[in-house]
Formats: sequence, C-alpha cells, structure tokens
Amino acid sequence: MGLFGTKKIFCPKNTWTTLISNFAAGMPASWTITFKTENNEELCGEFEEKRYVLVFPQTSVRGQLQARMVFERYWINAIYSVKVYPKVDVTAEID
Repeated sequence: MGLFGTKKIFCPKNTWTTLISNFAAGMPASWTITFKTENNEELCGEFEEKRYVLVFPQTSVRGQLQARMVFERYWINAIYSVKVYPKVDVTAEID
C-alpha cells in the first residue's frame, strides 16, 4: 500500500483515462497498478506511457493491459503520464 493508501480510479470501457500525470517532479517514482474488471470479465485493452527527457518528448510506449503492472518514472522525466483504454469497465488500484 502507498504512503496515503490505495487510490482507486474507475476506467470506463472504450475511453482513455489518465492514471498518472506528473510535471516537473524531479524525483524517481514507481507505481504498482492492479486492474479489476467490474463484472469478472476478462481484462483487455491497452495502455500508453509517455516520457519526456527534461522537456524533449520520447517515443511513447503502448502495450496490452495486464492484471498487475508496474510503471517507473525516472529522475530525468520532467513530464510523465500513463493512460489506459480498457475494452471493459475496470477499476485501477494504484499503490
């Protein structure tokens, strides 16, 4: 569990939902996100992770959602974001 507890965010199906958005944080960080479907459906969808080295954008990373994922922001990432596009309704639990 994170310092302030687990943060829950509802992510509706077929909609992009931002889970992490940082600007000028200056410190490395790690987030463990667990995805739970609303009706015990199979988890499917995609994520997009964007990093900037200082203020210069890097190529975004896309992939398939998994039940438990870890995202890392490095000290050089002045701008960092993670968003998801699930194909079913899910709740993201961020630690």
